Amino acid sequence: MSDTPDSPPPRERRTVDTSNQAYGSDYITDFLKGYGFEFVSFNPGSSFRGIEESLVNYNDEEPPIIEVPHEGLSVAIAHGHAKATGEPALCILHNVVGTLHGTMGIFNAYCDRVPVIALAGTGPVQKSKRRPFFDWIHTAQIQGNLVRGYTKWDDQPVDVDGVAESLLNAINIANSKTKGPTYVALDHQIQEAELDEPIPLPDFEKFETPSRIAPDPEAVERAADRLVNADFPVLLSDAVGDSREAVDALVDLAESLAAPVFHSHRVGTPHRYNFPNTHPLDLAGTERYRDADVVLALDVWSSNYTLTDTEPVTHEQTESVNGDFGLIDVGTHNTRPSGLVSDQFALRETDLSITADTALAVPQLRDAVQSRIEGDAEARERVRSRRAAIEGVHDDQRVAWRDEAEAAWDETPISLPRVAGEIWDVIEDEEWVLTNGTFRGWAYKLWDIDEYDQYIGSYSGGGGIGQGIGQAVGGALAYQETDRIPINLQPDGDLMFYPGGLWTIGHYGLPIFTVVHNNGSLYNSTDHRMTLAEHRGRDASFESALVGTGLHEPTPDYATMAESMGVKGFGPVEDPDELGPKLREAWEVVKSGDPVLVDVVCQPR
Repeated sequence: MSDTPDSPPPRERRTVDTSNQAYGSDYITDFLKGYGFEFVSFNPGSSFRGIEESLVNYNDEEPPIIEVPHEGLSVAIAHGHAKATGEPALCILHNVVGTLHGTMGIFNAYCDRVPVIALAGTGPVQKSKRRPFFDWIHTAQIQGNLVRGYTKWDDQPVDVDGVAESLLNAINIANSKTKGPTYVALDHQIQEAELDEPIPLPDFEKFETPSRIAPDPEAVERAADRLVNADFPVLLSDAVGDSREAVDALVDLAESLAAPVFHSHRVGTPHRYNFPNTHPLDLAGTERYRDADVVLALDVWSSNYTLTDTEPVTHEQTESVNGDFGLIDVGTHNTRPSGLVSDQFALRETDLSITADTALAVPQLRDAVQSRIEGDAEARERVRSRRAAIEGVHDDQRVAWRDEAEAAWDETPISLPRVAGEIWDVIEDEEWVLTNGTFRGWAYKLWDIDEYDQYIGSYSGGGGIGQGIGQAVGGALAYQETDRIPINLQPDGDLMFYPGGLWTIGHYGLPIFTVVHNNGSLYNSTDHRMTLAEHRGRDASFESALVGTGLHEPTPDYATMAESMGVKGFGPVEDPDELGPKLREAWEVVKSGDPVLVDVVCQPR
């Protein structure tokens, strides 16, 4: 039995000797080191050359540098790490232009409720210190304006004495639910200012993130009454998996009620690990939520994703639940609306709305439900009846998915169920963590994902293409001290946005198992085109829809691309019968400690 932990280790503060501080950037890097950031990711830029120089020559690369060739990657890496650990992660951007490159990543982190700390160089703000031309166009009048609509908070201290307060606020605001990115611009002159004497670091223990939001006890009692008295309560979850305690309590709550659990997003792509997919009460993929008379939504960002059916062309929406039902909403998502985008989603009637951290609310709700059921014979009978009514539904759905995969097993191009199934045959008895992707949900449908540290969540949050490879790197960094091998199920179009992520993987030798879903197109748009053309009575052929959406002529060779950046490449694999052996060969390489990429020519979806 290995003594290596299964989970990322807790963050530890570092001891810092501040006596040799000479410049503002020395103090800044002492702060980052002392706080305990595991790394800082950046694409180098002259606007934070002071921080760069201090990191390397003054602080011996503590925290370590993760170099990337694009700012979007640096934010995505921090995003993936923060998502895997639940702790704020750090990246740095190069003034206006680097921030603009990184904005999609910041937007993704905002929509995914992930605590990313984005620092940025700027200036010189003092105009007499600016070089001709570039310093003028790369210095903004309050640089945080570039991202204010999709960050929780931004700041730009005017002197080195204000840096600690800005950074502490950025960390605590980012890490308070509802979590999200914060942004601090650090002037060139602050970084390069000569210090008269060393500046002591704050006592980090006295600036901890504020305590969590507890639920109103009366509201918990009312919610428990509704659930216990319901004929068919249904539990929805999006991001309960931000907390292990909440996940454990959700399992207990579901079992106490014999209530089925669904994730509110598309089948097979939950935002976090919320519930074991092997559990008999996991009814994702079934239609049983339509029978609900009470729906408990836990950290659900948009309950309409499940509770309405949407026509794909006209977008006409109808209720998906068959009859009248009551909705109980629990979470903190209503505490952080944006003035730029409608991330509060559609407003709908609720019977009870509880603002609380589900890590506290779900255990309390579980206890209240269990105490009622213990003393109520009629409630116990309803639970028994429900359990009997849905017995076998979970297993039947899993069998149906396996049958669907088997029916497509020998198809060419290779089917996504075949790819997911062949990977499962390789990893079933191994230690692994899925850090990006699900191959359109087929990993969820065919794999056993029943441990908290097997899945960090596949969705980018903001729907921004290019997130995947960076999230995979960030997740791998989080799990590098464990025995788990990070798996990246990588869409080809997504990879084409930031192929330089492969260079980062190769440069740092990160043992990531990447399998590329090579469907030769930016298929989301291809699919939309075919759907709309059919609705209009026009050419809805795949060939027509590939015009302007295809990735062919030439077709990228992802294995060769990977090899050129220090990642062992396999493929392209086109023969279904060659897939299993190639995946096994690649897995043995990654188990030896080297990164791999397997390019699989697949069906579109």
